[in-house]
Amino acid sequence: MKAKAIILLLCLVFVASSTSFGQRTHSFAAGVGTIYYYGDLTDNFNNSLLSPALSVSYSKYILPQISFRVGAGYGDIGATDNQAIDPLRVNRNLHFKSSMMELSGVIVYEILRDKNFGNAWQGKPFMTPYIFGGIAFFRFNPKALKDNVWHELQPLGTEGQYIPGNSPGPYSLIQASVPLGAGMSIRMSERAGMNFEVGYRTTFTDYLDDVSTVYPDFGQLREQSGQLAVDLSHRALDQSFSPGDIRGNPGANDSYFFAMFSITYYLNRYASRDF
Repeated sequence: MKAKAIILLLCLVFVASSTSFGQRTHSFAAGVGTIYYYGDLTDNFNNSLLSPALSVSYSKYILPQISFRVGAGYGDIGATDNQAIDPLRVNRNLHFKSSMMELSGVIVYEILRDKNFGNAWQGKPFMTPYIFGGIAFFRFNPKALKDNVWHELQPLGTEGQYIPGNSPGPYSLIQASVPLGAGMSIRMSERAGMNFEVGYRTTFTDYLDDVSTVYPDFGQLREQSGQLAVDLSHRALDQSFSPGDIRGNPGANDSYFFAMFSITYYLNRYASRDF
């Protein structure tokens, strides 16, 4: 009797999992778009700082209106003080560029319910707005130009991060962010669609641009990291800055966003089922 109960339970689990699988839809997407950075080297939105970006992703539905998506994005960010509105920032004369490589996992919620969920695009609303949120990890590497060479800034400790006793210490080039955004999904055919979305990333670092706190002691910086570190730390045009003078704004972390247009391909057709 016990063995029959176990067999019956296993059969029920198999049927339930098969039915569940038949209701799920898997898809791949590839996109192009733009990336933009907000931080100590930006004022208001400046479209000249938009840079091309690429993305790929895989999605799996877990409920009729909810899917889990893992993705990767790539783009270059950068900014310069010579485009600033504030004359003090123009005099500060800092700049940077950095590549951004991101891996993310987000939950996507579609506003309009798909009554034929599991049958790819068949029966799906022609246009479906959606929102998403999750977590991401990214790698960046800020650089600055001197003598026609782009130099990595993190190893130099331009704010004295490597000077013994200074705080904060060196920052990590791998950080986490919280992606939040919204988009629109549009049906093209039974197995294909296109999406447009904008996603803002709140980060936990103020060093996307290598600028955050105050100017270090230049003598100690020279001794610790060399003259190049001093030259890239202090680049004022006119008014010179002294150790301890404000270099950035440590009270506000940097952030970035992706705006992407992507094509989605659904891998399988599944049996229709109404909910």
